[in-house]
Amino acid sequence: MSYLQKKIILPLVDLLKQGMDPSSLSLALTSGALIGIFPVLGIATVVCGGVAVFFRLNHPAIQLANYIVFPMQIVLFFPFLTIGEAVTGNSLDEISQTKLAETFNLGFLPAVQELTQYFMLASLGWFLALIPLFGILYFSLKHLISIRLNP
Repeated sequence: MSYLQKKIILPLVDLLKQGMDPSSLSLALTSGALIGIFPVLGIATVVCGGVAVFFRLNHPAIQLANYIVFPMQIVLFFPFLTIGEAVTGNSLDEISQTKLAETFNLGFLPAVQELTQYFMLASLGWFLALIPLFGILYFSLKHLISIRLNP
């Protein structure tokens, strides 16, 4: 066993498994991942903390999943926006990743004001994708965790 496994990986795994059965751990990881891809930047960590307290989920597990999926938050913004536009029939000016990043260089509040419609439509797309994504991720993780914990 390597030093990395002994000092970092095993303690982290023990922390994640603390008092958790496969269902609870899967719920925490799934919740963290789905909140982590919510298309509005800057709120996922706080929301994950609130969800963990409210539903008594494992805090390290939900936050770990949230941080792991962070890059997907930017990538999935555009498919969620497309879903929101398709459902509402709204067609906003096309926005690129570069334009999105440049808008935030103006400052947080001006960016939020300029991008509010985009965020609302992308949030609608996220909400509509939530149930199928939850089902797929939760049951897949539950199965994998059950196999891993009960070899």
